[in-house]
Amino acid sequence: MAGLVTDELNKFGPFGRYNGVQIVSNKFRDFSSGSSDLGASAFMISGSTILGRVKLARGGTIELDDLAIGVVHEIGLAGAESDNATTFILVLQR
Repeated sequence: MAGLVTDELNKFGPFGRYNGVQIVSNKFRDFSSGSSDLGASAFMISGSTILGRVKLARGGTIELDDLAIGVVHEIGLAGAESDNATTFILVLQR
């Protein structure tokens, strides 16, 4: 994973539990390969119409309409898929 945004932050950080976010909307995004996409360790959902799913790092799939909006779901992801432009999956990275 890439370093933090400044050399000073690299010396003293990271400071929080999560230090990156990728927003997935109206597409599929793979978090199982590629150095910038690894470390997807939690997610939140928001939007007006929630349709999509997340693929879990150890296998299995969870449909988003079964989950609470605005709650941090701490579970590792292999992928996230939003089925429309009004479903936002905020994938939090360490």
